[in-house]
Amino acid sequence: MRYIILALTSIMTLSGCITRGVVEKRAKAVEELTGKQHDPMYNCTPVALAKAESYADFARYSSSVGDSIDAQEYLRLAEKYASIAYKNSRDKACLSDTDLDQIPDIYDQCPKTPGVKENHGCPIPDRDGDGIPDSKDKCPDKPGPAINHGCPIIDTDGDGIPDAKDKCPKKPGPPINHGCPIVDTDGDGIPDNKDKCPKKPGPPINHGCPYLDTDKDGIPDNKDKCPKKPGPVENNGCPYKLIKITDNMIVLKQKIFFAFNKARIEPRSYPVLNEIAEAMRDHPKWKIEIQGHTDDRGSASYNQKLSERRAFAVYKYLVGRGIARDRMTYIGYGESRPIEDNSTAEGRAVNRRVEFHIVKQ
Repeated sequence: MRYIILALTSIMTLSGCITRGVVEKRAKAVEELTGKQHDPMYNCTPVALAKAESYADFARYSSSVGDSIDAQEYLRLAEKYASIAYKNSRDKACLSDTDLDQIPDIYDQCPKTPGVKENHGCPIPDRDGDGIPDSKDKCPDKPGPAINHGCPIIDTDGDGIPDAKDKCPKKPGPPINHGCPIVDTDGDGIPDNKDKCPKKPGPPINHGCPYLDTDKDGIPDNKDKCPKKPGPVENNGCPYKLIKITDNMIVLKQKIFFAFNKARIEPRSYPVLNEIAEAMRDHPKWKIEIQGHTDDRGSASYNQKLSERRAFAVYKYLVGRGIARDRMTYIGYGESRPIEDNSTAEGRAVNRRVEFHIVKQ
């Protein structure tokens, strides 16, 4: 480094006009000196450093435009301030950074403890160690996240929802209910806010309401074929003894008897027909189809007509019992729809029948 200073000193003694090459050589010598000693100069003699660098640039520019006199004067000033900067930056304090925080000890108010520039080389206090400096920490003695300004997030009921957002901070509850417990007063598994009958247990399919059992027969109305008249489960809640109600039929527990080869109803079948009429009155929205069927004895055309006449006879009987005509239709199928084997007497007896189909509920 010493030879650079000697060179500068010797160059500074020269006078008269100088060439562009000489200007470049001397300016480069200034840059070499300030470059190698740049950090200490910047730390301790920033003004002299800035002047040395600026005057060197001015000298180059003056030389480039043919002004050798100004160029020589700018070089003199550049070399002067480069020497001053060098000499005044040799102090140990200019070169040292004891705590390696990139802040020279000369400017570091805490030279033995790493810190930050904005705090003059001293560490920013963070008593609770949460990474938020005390100056910005609303709870400097209790660690907490930045989102809560350095304060711990309190969750009194431990439901994972901080008290600040928990509408029931002392009672655990899910987020969907804003931290409040979901109340189910009737214990049916449906929360009160979704239960249309919160004080009476009922299934989800019925929105938490119990199914009504109007006739108190133990069969809920939605499954009771006769919801206003008590009846046993085996008869779908209907009180009838001689018929059974299904989804699409009135099933007879005893058949309807006719005189041999005739369409005259025998009196012993009146009770079952009376129950059918009663069921029709109990279900005023029903519409039924009365179907007549025969066995295969006799000609098909005869059996067809006989089945039609027998279905019509039943139709007339029910009209006589007060059932509106427009609620019933009748049809004969003759021997075309057997349900048993016509080769046996028992099978033929079963095939001679009248069926009642519910076509509208």
